[in-house]
Amino acid sequence: MDLAAFFDTTLRLIETHRAWAGVIYGLMAFGESLVVVGVLVPATGMMMATGALVGAGTVPFLDIWIGGAIGATLGDTVSYWVGRKLGPGVDRLWPFSRHPETLAAARNVFAHWGWMAVVVGRFIGPLRASVPTVAGITAMPHGIFQAANLGSAIVWIPVLIFPGSAGAIAWGMFEKGDTTSGAILSLLVLAGLGAAVWVLRRWMPGKLK
Repeated sequence: MDLAAFFDTTLRLIETHRAWAGVIYGLMAFGESLVVVGVLVPATGMMMATGALVGAGTVPFLDIWIGGAIGATLGDTVSYWVGRKLGPGVDRLWPFSRHPETLAAARNVFAHWGWMAVVVGRFIGPLRASVPTVAGITAMPHGIFQAANLGSAIVWIPVLIFPGSAGAIAWGMFEKGDTTSGAILSLLVLAGLGAAVWVLRRWMPGKLK
């Protein structure tokens, strides 16, 4: 099964088994935040697409929010302890041994931001699963790490599903004939996404050097 088919199957599973939506979404967030797994199989697109199911009222937002936040927090926690236990030896762990630039970028962001790197890295795909590992390698105090970890996870899930949710709501407006409101909401979402991309493109290169 190719990746696109797997994503489609997972989304259908969430849609069909609404009672398990939070658990399934939590597993996706766990894998996305887990060292090695998050690097190899990024699930961000699938997690964002779930937002459309939330906006359409197919699955409850609260279940997705709680499940996703718990999964993301646990994934980062495991990644942190991998770094804490293995130390610099993580560099020899595949796929980091083949792609050392991944951990190098996380180290640079950590050097710039300190504990805030855990929060910042949560919102940047290439760093999401590696910054917590670097936090463990550098023996960042566990309490500080978990505060940044949990806080960023709680914020990350709504941000992640917002575009899909807003898109589904806008589509519903169009279907009801409220084209003005639908168009305004669509433009606001596109403007927000464009601004986020612009900020990342201007900010990221300097922080990864």
